[in-house]
Amino acid sequence: MTAEPLSAEPLSAERISTEPLSAGSAPTEPPLAEPAPAEPSLAEPAPAEPSLAEPPSPRSPSTERDGAALAEAHVARRNQLTRAAQWFAGIEDDPYGLLLRAGPDDPARHEERVRERGPLYHSAPLDTWVTAHRAVAEQVLTDPAFDGTGPDGTPVGQEELPCRSDLLALDRATAARLAPLTAFGGPLLWAQEANCVAQRTATYARRLLESCGERFDLAEDFARRLPGPVLAEQLSLPDAAHEEFARVLPDCRHALDGLVCPQPYATARATRAAEAALAELLARHLSDAGEEAVRAAGVLAVSAAETTAVLIVEAVRRLRALPGAWERLAADPALAEEAVRETLRTAPPVRLETRVTRRETTLAGTVLPAGGRVVVLLAAAGRDPAAPAGAAPLGLAPDLHFALSAPLITAMATAALRTLAETLPRLREAGEPVTRPRSPVLLAPARFPVAKRESTPCAS
Repeated sequence: MTAEPLSAEPLSAERISTEPLSAGSAPTEPPLAEPAPAEPSLAEPAPAEPSLAEPPSPRSPSTERDGAALAEAHVARRNQLTRAAQWFAGIEDDPYGLLLRAGPDDPARHEERVRERGPLYHSAPLDTWVTAHRAVAEQVLTDPAFDGTGPDGTPVGQEELPCRSDLLALDRATAARLAPLTAFGGPLLWAQEANCVAQRTATYARRLLESCGERFDLAEDFARRLPGPVLAEQLSLPDAAHEEFARVLPDCRHALDGLVCPQPYATARATRAAEAALAELLARHLSDAGEEAVRAAGVLAVSAAETTAVLIVEAVRRLRALPGAWERLAADPALAEEAVRETLRTAPPVRLETRVTRRETTLAGTVLPAGGRVVVLLAAAGRDPAAPAGAAPLGLAPDLHFALSAPLITAMATAALRTLAETLPRLREAGEPVTRPRSPVLLAPARFPVAKRESTPCAS
């Protein structure tokens, strides 16, 4: 993976409105905006005078279009500047800035540097407090003084990323209100218990594996295609909507990373469009359940789909890296539950969570002001040598969006891993895995090539 270049040249108004976005140009990618309409030629007829019966519109369509393009350009510029701030923090060797930069190096190295600097490290370039300590992490995730950065409680003056997920913008009160709707046996989910979800996930997993060739991409061909049909069924969507749901859902994959790391502007716009399409689909088919249920279904789907995919791939990667671990799982697929639990502890699919102080509070001996930003490095906290023996994994924070989706994520990932071990006991890597750029939260796989069995030597 190559580093992202920075240009010191400011974007002019002309460049903002007319230059296309090229792939890989971040963090200085110009925003995508429609070009300004061409000036009318002298040969064109003058616009007709408005009639008395039809008062003139206060704004012409072209004026509204120009205004929308300018507003979009400003959003893109803010997105770009936020990414530049993170990039320069990394240049200053700030470990949190280097984590957000999400370069090719192992993030664990920067996480351990945060731990070495004490229970609470202040990233001065980004004005953020960061912890890798288990005890401090637990306080942040449970203390009412810390909350989500959603619109229902964002402190005045706390500027957020301009292209953050609307569905995942929650505070704790909202999450607590929505969570009962997505509980097993609740009004939304079809399954009464996790075992039912596991059985249905295994059925879909076997079908997917049968459709894969001898070599396939574990991330794209299996892990990202699996949650869609499972979630569509669990939300009791009509059969006619399953295909559309399964097609739109993977396009929301950047939502969690986009909570803290500005995505390339074309990606951010595509993610927003996918979320809007998903919300519209759910509203169309679940409207009888009420507005709150529709919102809960959207939060559940977006927070669960990509997280489940990353957890599946990471569990396989970890088992394949440990000598004999995959063979032990293949001999006893019931070990899948423990494998998922250990992955959630040491290499969770969600590596960091952000919270905001709702009032002045003291954390690890440091007084934080109201509106202060605190980041918990979940992967590092899970590896904390000072953590109590047998402590529960922190890989899926118990509040906010995962309060709605964590049980489903765990059930789907465990069933998928067990089915892989049962169906493909000789699974092996078939190429170099690639991590998606700008993925500091999920460290999401862009691809993970595998083969169904060991290669067979050619007959002589």
